[in-house]
Amino acid sequence: MPVAAHIDPDSRIVMFRCSGNVGINEARRAFDHMMTDPAVEGTRALWDLRGAALTERPRAIPDIVDMLQNRHPERVGGGRFAILVEEELGQDVSTSVAKSVTSDSLHVRVFSSYENAARWLGGEEL
Repeated sequence: MPVAAHIDPDSRIVMFRCSGNVGINEARRAFDHMMTDPAVEGTRALWDLRGAALTERPRAIPDIVDMLQNRHPERVGGGRFAILVEEELGQDVSTSVAKSVTSDSLHVRVFSSYENAARWLGGEEL
């Protein structure tokens, strides 16, 4: 899965855009790179999976949540992570996230609207 990562200059949110088959090793490399970048302030990130082949890789969501919980815990604790998916996958992905999150300090929500995800990452309670 190609993973493109960048920091949004306006919101300072880390953006990960994934496409094709979701390969966790590539996602880990992108996540490691951004979490060790001194330019990254705080821990607010958006994983845009709208272009990813999630229905073909059901382990993708638990793998991503596991990565968020267990890699860079000193940077991730208390952070907010939004997962953006196509609307028709929202309920299934939300259920998978709920089953996978075991940390009380990790906040992960699933959205089908970029605007709502950005508002939540910005601190609004939706």
